[in-house]
Amino acid sequence: MELYLFFAFLLFYIITAVFLKKNVQYKIWTSAFIISFIVTSIAIGFVRLSRQDVMMDANQINWYYILFLFGMVSVVLGLFNLWMYRKPLWHILFSSSDEEEDESDDDK
Repeated sequence: MELYLFFAFLLFYIITAVFLKKNVQYKIWTSAFIISFIVTSIAIGFVRLSRQDVMMDANQINWYYILFLFGMVSVVLGLFNLWMYRKPLWHILFSSSDEEEDESDDDK
C-alpha cells in the first residue's frame, strides 16, 4: 500500500513539475503537507485520548509504541517548523503568481 502511495505521489509530482508554474506547485505541495500534518495530529490525539485496550502480543505493542512515539516527534517538530518558517509559508500560500513574475523582472 505504501509503495502505491509513493509512486502515485511521485507521478503527481512529475506532472505538477512539468505543467504548472513553480508558485502553484509550491502551494499544492505545501498545502498537502500542512493538511497531512493536521490529520496526523488529530489521529494521534484520538489514539492518545481513547486509550482502548486491544489484544496484541508484546512484539506488536513495541512496534505500535515506536510508531506512536515517532508520530508524536514528527508532530512536535512540525509545529516548530511551522512557527520557524511562518513567513515563507505565508508567502508561498497567499502570494499571487503575478507578484512572483514582477519580482523576477526586477532582478533582471
